[in-house]
Amino acid sequence: MMHAQLQSIDIQNFRSIRGHVHAPLDAKVVLMHGENGAGKTSLLSAIQLGLTGQIDALQRADPKYELQLLHKRTLSGYAEVKVGIEKHHAVYRADLSPGKVTSTSRLNTELAEFFAERAYLPQSLLGQLLQIYQESGSGADSPLARFVSSLLGLDRLDALEAGLGSVHDVRNLRRVANQWSHTEKQKDRHESTIDAQRSNKAPIVKTLASYRLELTGILKTLDLQADENFPENQANEIGRLAAEDETQLGDITDRLRFLASVRREMVASEDDGQAEEKATSRAREAASALSDWRESNDATVSDTRSRLEKLFPDVAFPSDLTVLYGDAKRLLSTEQEQLAANVQRLQDEANLLVQARDQFDVATTQLNRIDREMSAISADTGALSAALAEMASFITDDLCPVCGRDYGELDAGSLADHLHERTRVLSSSAERLILLGKSRNQQQSATDRLNQQIDRLAGRQIDPQQLADQDRRATDLGDTLRLLESVHEILGIGQGLIESDIAARRELTQIQQRNSSRLAVRGNLEDLAGSTKMEGIRETETLVEFAFRIEQRLTERRSSTDARVRSRARASNLVAEIGGLKKRIEEIDRVISEQQASLKIYEGALIRGRQLRTQAQTIASAVDTVRSTIIRREFNDRLNKLWRDLFVRLAPGETFVPAFRIPTKGTQKLQPTLYTPDRDLGDEAAGGTPGAMLSAGNLNTAALTLFIALHLSVPVQLPWLILDDPVQSMDDIHIAHFAALLRTLSKEHDRQILIAVHDRQLFEYLRLELSPAFPDDSLITLELNRSANRKTECTPHRYRFQEETALRVA
Repeated sequence: MMHAQLQSIDIQNFRSIRGHVHAPLDAKVVLMHGENGAGKTSLLSAIQLGLTGQIDALQRADPKYELQLLHKRTLSGYAEVKVGIEKHHAVYRADLSPGKVTSTSRLNTELAEFFAERAYLPQSLLGQLLQIYQESGSGADSPLARFVSSLLGLDRLDALEAGLGSVHDVRNLRRVANQWSHTEKQKDRHESTIDAQRSNKAPIVKTLASYRLELTGILKTLDLQADENFPENQANEIGRLAAEDETQLGDITDRLRFLASVRREMVASEDDGQAEEKATSRAREAASALSDWRESNDATVSDTRSRLEKLFPDVAFPSDLTVLYGDAKRLLSTEQEQLAANVQRLQDEANLLVQARDQFDVATTQLNRIDREMSAISADTGALSAALAEMASFITDDLCPVCGRDYGELDAGSLADHLHERTRVLSSSAERLILLGKSRNQQQSATDRLNQQIDRLAGRQIDPQQLADQDRRATDLGDTLRLLESVHEILGIGQGLIESDIAARRELTQIQQRNSSRLAVRGNLEDLAGSTKMEGIRETETLVEFAFRIEQRLTERRSSTDARVRSRARASNLVAEIGGLKKRIEEIDRVISEQQASLKIYEGALIRGRQLRTQAQTIASAVDTVRSTIIRREFNDRLNKLWRDLFVRLAPGETFVPAFRIPTKGTQKLQPTLYTPDRDLGDEAAGGTPGAMLSAGNLNTAALTLFIALHLSVPVQLPWLILDDPVQSMDDIHIAHFAALLRTLSKEHDRQILIAVHDRQLFEYLRLELSPAFPDDSLITLELNRSANRKTECTPHRYRFQEETALRVA
């Protein structure tokens, strides 16, 4: 975009600019004037916003500047810039909404940075430019580093030096070369893994030896031949014997359970004789007590149950009297509370309905009274009063200006007094009419509200018969609940007697059933002894002693078999444990072998990496030497020389000239310092920083010329130079030289100049100095001001070259 030209800008509701503003920019020089606050800075900022989508100067001042871009009390705006590129046009636009900027099209990142740093000098940046470059830091993204890259075109050297900057310190190299750090970590990890695996293997080998020793001892107790080195090979034989012992142990356990059952029958049969007599007596006593209770209370209980069933026909009440009491009390209490609350609510709403109807009658009466009073007052009294008041200024005597009659003939005072009195009476009537209107509106609202309340309450009333039925049922529920509470103790006693009678009958039945099984006990013991291969019952031996002898033999056989089962189970567990330990040892050996192979690879990679690092350090040293030489030469011979020429041109009387002092070593981390060498003696009589050596006017001149020098030093990407009120604290000599410099930039260097000033005399002077000097030259002036409704107005005026004919004739 070396030949691009700004064509125009359209702005709406941007910062201090209210409404829509169109400004033509298609001239070599655009000169803008306006009072402070007229919108000059806003217009130039809008150009940057439309082209780049952001405003760097505002962003430095406030990171949340986007909240302030839209003009107050507006909902949308935009900034649209048209750019002519040879025979084509491009449109760049940024739309504004509350707190948000949306760019529909904008310059690419490289051109946007060039515009912000080399083409546009905001007013707020002029006093900070020297400090920004003095304190820009040494990063590759600092303003000075970006300028050096653009000036010298050392992108490849910069990239090479930046890429090799980390080879001098292995800690930095780890952050840049991920594989280096990864390789070191992998090497350490593999070494740690190998050590850890070897540490894990040692206790496993020790445990394996102890398990094999224990398994060998168990196999000997089971009469099995064992290999002392690999006893786990007997696993199949151990499993076969274990199955036989499990079957035998289950058979013995079943016989012991059967023997225990027989012995319980023996004990029960000895006590059943006396127990039957006692159980029969208890059953008779329980039946007699229950019969007596029923004779005394059966009618009361039946009446209570019938009442409950009548009140709750859909409920099936249980036969258990205690449960009956609990369920019935819960149902009665719940429904009684609900009915009572409903009846109370209906009564309260009926009272509210009566009150609302009384209030509605009173409100209707007051509304009718207000209507009657308003109808008695004419609606035109206010207008008539105003007309009479205006007529009073035309009355100078008693002659009426309307009808021409002499009011003095009535002998009722002067005409002016009569008119004033009549005006006062009509004004009072108009005020009374307004008050009555307000009162009627309030009374009408109250009437409507009461009418709605009456309709709502009337709609919720129920039939009086239904209300009476609900009240009657609530009474029945209360009576039944009191009856239920009165028989609570009776129900509890009766339920206890019923349960006692049932328990006594069940006990008697069980005892009678056990007496028939006593004869089968002896036969069961004989069968059990035969299956156990024991001697039968002896002549002098009782059934109890015979059962004890059988139990003793079965217990001994179960203990012996159980011990063998536990030994075989332990042997099986040891075989499984040994197999698991052997697999773990094999896995550890495999992991160690793999880790050693990987470790060898990473160690070789680190050796090669150290060799490459040594070579990179050599290359980085050579690059730094070459780059330092180029930067010092170009900085001193190009930028400082151009800055000096521009500064001396604008400030020919200043002794000290600002310049950059470049370090003699290490240019990758630029740490330039601003100083002021003597104009004639150079560094021999150099002063301090420009802020300490230059006046305010020359300090602004130094910043302005630095910006122009930076603009001219780098390759042209955007041929624009936009300056926001750069003439600050300059005298007439500075201004004259500055105008000549702008003319040179526009006419000879083919730059499109946009400059904004607020001083009227300076504006007129620059308009004359920058006027078109040849046919293709052009000048546009823009004057910003505000209309009566505070909207921003832009008045453009285009100046074209006019050939001087007077001198030709002469």
